[in-house]
Amino acid sequence: MIYTDYNLKRLNSFALNCRAKTLVEIKSEADLLQLPNLLDKKNIILGKGCNTIFANEYFDGLVVYLQNKGISIIEENTDYVVIEAFAGEDWDDLIEFCCNNNFWGIENLAAIPSSVGAAIVQNIGAYGSEIKDSFLSCLTYNPIENTWKEYNNEECAFGYRYSIFKYPKRFEIIWKIRLRLSLKPNPNTSYYAIKEKIEKEKINISSPSQMKEIVTQIRNSKLPDTKLLPNCGSFFKNPVVSEEDFPKLEKLYPNIPSYPAPNGVKLAAGWLIEQTGWKGKRVGNVGMHSKQALCMVSYGDATAKEILYLAQEITNSIKEKFNIELEKEVHIVL
Repeated sequence: MIYTDYNLKRLNSFALNCRAKTLVEIKSEADLLQLPNLLDKKNIILGKGCNTIFANEYFDGLVVYLQNKGISIIEENTDYVVIEAFAGEDWDDLIEFCCNNNFWGIENLAAIPSSVGAAIVQNIGAYGSEIKDSFLSCLTYNPIENTWKEYNNEECAFGYRYSIFKYPKRFEIIWKIRLRLSLKPNPNTSYYAIKEKIEKEKINISSPSQMKEIVTQIRNSKLPDTKLLPNCGSFFKNPVVSEEDFPKLEKLYPNIPSYPAPNGVKLAAGWLIEQTGWKGKRVGNVGMHSKQALCMVSYGDATAKEILYLAQEITNSIKEKFNIELEKEVHIVL
């Protein structure tokens, strides 16, 4: 289906009013054949819009709304299984499929609002796990060149909330992905909140469904429901500072939370935001959530202008207090 002057409010989790010049809904490979004739100067791919901020009230271009569905088992032996999922699938539906079949590997990523394709773009991560840990490959389509290409794990260059698809040089649509998951029990209890809950309640993890339930409970206790308070989850990335600079910060702030990172020391952006007084603070129709300082929420008909203003104020505060540059995790569409 092709729509013109389409209101994207229901297709972005911040519920922002933004009208798109053209939107095309893609459900099959046959639908892809329409794209070369529809491409505009601006073209974006939209899954569930859970990480997207439309900066303006009008998007003068093409929105490719990906709705291709399907999950299947490609390969299986006594140790592992390879599954294939189309990019338009709901991420939590894929989690449910894997847990129901006792496939281990992505259960710690439960309850993250996302489509399957967007999960790869963002290399979603939570509670000690990232999608790259189970990722085998993805198949993409380039409507400009009318070509298909397969990428393996290494070629995707996964990093912290990053893959090569996040800031692409070519316009490529992730069409489907493959994951390799364990058939043997392999619970990841490395995250403190999970470990604490398991020990406190004396839980014996014997299935991925149990882990999914634990993760969902922890997540729901901290993050607001997008249907009640529109939001994009974590608004900022956790910053990483060098190993040389961290001792200086720790000397000034002995209780600063920190975690090892490949290129330095990772800090908790939520803690930094809280220390600068923004947790639970409201400015107009937006504010930082009272239970999770990293999550910006809308208390009404928030505008992109309000969202970006508050984000800049928080960024300035943290730069001034800690000399740290916060980077947005959300994707701003101009």
